[in-house]
Amino acid sequence: MPGCIRVMSISFSSFGLWLALSAAVTDHWDSAVSILWKLLVIAVLVALNGFFVACEFAIVKVRSSQLDTLVDEGNLRASLAKYIRAHLDAYLSATQLGVTLASLALGYLGEQYLAEMLQPFFALAGIHSHAVVRSISIALAFVGITFLHIVFGELAPKYVAIGNPLPVALALARPLGGFYFLFRPAIWLLH
Repeated sequence: MPGCIRVMSISFSSFGLWLALSAAVTDHWDSAVSILWKLLVIAVLVALNGFFVACEFAIVKVRSSQLDTLVDEGNLRASLAKYIRAHLDAYLSATQLGVTLASLALGYLGEQYLAEMLQPFFALAGIHSHAVVRSISIALAFVGITFLHIVFGELAPKYVAIGNPLPVALALARPLGGFYFLFRPAIWLLH
């Protein structure tokens, strides 16, 4: 986990410079705002993926005895987490559906958005061939999105959920229950 934090601090510290350069290269503030929106979409999709991964590992890892103790104390979130744990197959299908949807959206939108954001920098570097710029942008975007997906959408949430299954299960039980309710027909078909 410390490696993830170090990577995040490097990423966030260079973000402002990257955004300023991008705005300067494109000569449009609208482009900078557009970049912010696209980065927000990418961040939300990575976070959604991480949410479902954390749910999956937390509900598998949390001990029923821990939940029972909290249920006896009247904790409503623990009651919901216990219900989810009792219906593990259905809720694991829900987490898998969520991971799949978030990953597909991230691959489709994230790679395209990141490739678009990288293209102006090639003009700054003196590379004007559309085919070369597009090919390199897509390759770099693929690597960037894959990195974000693996580190922040898979590994970090998994480690947090495995290390702290009870608080994670309690915190995520209600949103997971809501997702299950909304997508119940699709989950039923998959299950």
